[in-house]
Amino acid sequence: MTTDNKQPAITSGFTLDHVGVSVSNLNRSIEFYKKNFGFNVERLIELPQRNLRVALLQKAGFTIEMLQFADALPLPDYRKTMETEGKTIGVKHFCMRVNDIQAASDFLKRNGVKFDSEVTVGVRGLRRFFVKDPDGILVELSEGPK
Repeated sequence: MTTDNKQPAITSGFTLDHVGVSVSNLNRSIEFYKKNFGFNVERLIELPQRNLRVALLQKAGFTIEMLQFADALPLPDYRKTMETEGKTIGVKHFCMRVNDIQAASDFLKRNGVKFDSEVTVGVRGLRRFFVKDPDGILVELSEGPK
């Protein structure tokens, strides 16, 4: 691993565009992310030849590309908690920054969202917690600078 900050010139144009998430029920997941996190549906795409429906959800320049395959496989139980998921190779979760972590926690609890953890201090020194979407996908909420 290199510790210098010199990057090839080409990488200066790389930016984060979206995260892709497979879901079992597109309509249910869209409502979950709209209601609890304020995402808006940018576009819905039907691809019947691939047995696929796609929704692009957008908020503050960040896009979630949701994929609903007709023959989807469920998320295995061992991937439904941060304790066990963290040990499995691959993408673990995505994170949204909030201004007030306790207010966000209280809001999501009132909405009946399933929690994987209570508010703790993460490895970056920020207060955070994890919730689960309707398919058990882990979403981190992290408190940002006020």
